[in-house]
Amino acid sequence: MLKKLFTLMLVLGAVQGTLIAGVQDSLGVTKISNKLHVRYMVEPSETLYGISTKYGISADDLIEINPELEYGLKVGQIINIPYNPESIARSRKVEPKSDNKVYHKVQPGDTYYSLARKYNTTLDQLLKWNNMELKAGQEIVVGDSSQTTATSATTTPTNTTPTNTTPTNTTTTVTTPPVNTTPTNTTTTTPKNTNTQTPVVKAVDSVKVVAGYEPYPFNPDFKQVLVIPFDPYLYFSDADDEIAARSNMMRTKVRQVFRRRLNALIDARGYETIHLLGGDVKDSISDLNKIYTGVNYSYMGELKNDRLKDADAAILAQQKNNKATPKEWINKQKDKVQGNSMDAYDQPNENEKYFGVTVKNPELFEYFNNKYSVDYYVFVTQFEVKTNYEHCLDRSAGNYERTFTTHYCIFDNKGNRIAGEQFQTHYNSNANYIMTIVADNMPKVVDRIMIALPPPNYTAPTPAEQK
Repeated sequence: MLKKLFTLMLVLGAVQGTLIAGVQDSLGVTKISNKLHVRYMVEPSETLYGISTKYGISADDLIEINPELEYGLKVGQIINIPYNPESIARSRKVEPKSDNKVYHKVQPGDTYYSLARKYNTTLDQLLKWNNMELKAGQEIVVGDSSQTTATSATTTPTNTTPTNTTPTNTTTTVTTPPVNTTPTNTTTTTPKNTNTQTPVVKAVDSVKVVAGYEPYPFNPDFKQVLVIPFDPYLYFSDADDEIAARSNMMRTKVRQVFRRRLNALIDARGYETIHLLGGDVKDSISDLNKIYTGVNYSYMGELKNDRLKDADAAILAQQKNNKATPKEWINKQKDKVQGNSMDAYDQPNENEKYFGVTVKNPELFEYFNNKYSVDYYVFVTQFEVKTNYEHCLDRSAGNYERTFTTHYCIFDNKGNRIAGEQFQTHYNSNANYIMTIVADNMPKVVDRIMIALPPPNYTAPTPAEQK
């Protein structure tokens, strides 16, 4: 027995030594639920999404393992990261310096988007070369001269001209049309029958992007909807402790269940729905983090299209006809407890503001349009759970009225916001089991969001038609 224990200690010591050698910023390893985790110290300017992308683990999973991250990331903080040899090796991969590599010293304000344009390469190629978060003062690889030797021979005369910028651009556009005009390229980049996708991105750019990553194998017979779930930090609830206790789970897990279930149920009828959370997308974690770090959030006036206005009118008409006597009101509350409420949503407010998205990286739509052939983006921006203790029907039984407030917005593939609002869904029940709560409420939330999405056969009017 002692011999086995000694052997096990030697093996764990060897594993820990290997990890520390392979992960230069690791403080060692630890076991959590019988699984090895790397102990990692947070460095200045690092973000939750940078670490998430670096180690190939979702932000939600990081928060579940390290509940203190719920309150923000701090320099010097020690967090645990699941040990995955491939992702850890990838996170520490540094391109060896060679005569063929082109390097850039990162300046304050530099982004991968701006550097991709500056050095005439793709965002994905930059990430493959460097695989790290940008920090001022570090050197990163921005090009490989050995890959461009063959093409640069045709453009050498223009590079020697006094005006470097203009001739370079004109040369690339002159040399690339033969490639872009071939039938193979146009069919592989946008095999749809509609022409709505083509003007979004220049042909030259689409060839570059496709060369940088493997495009998503979308179904050309359908339009595509990309679903972006709410950021884990944009979830607020005063009921998680009670729900977690009744559901026999960690409190941080409650948010995950709401987030994942709401995301999974958004399945647009007549569209191909693409999920970055819980889907089969290869680069789902890094792509989801690109979106979260590429947008800003702020309160803005609601934008309701005709479909939402019609739905609101129907709600108001129903609530007007449902004015009840006191006895009828009591019976109605009993129906609510049994989950049979007809009043799913609050009365619409004309001057309401919602927590919306502003895209700060202009290349964001270009990147995802090309990779996933997106027609519409559905952002769930914030999700709140609030308990109304004053109006509880039976406090001793824990029969509370809860309100779920959902903020969302929808963009088309040209970056136009076509809908955005917040709405409230009510739930009266003494059930605090998370799966019951989700089953009773998430379909109603999703139904409201889906109302705002244009029908699959919808074609946006041209500027001339709008006049």
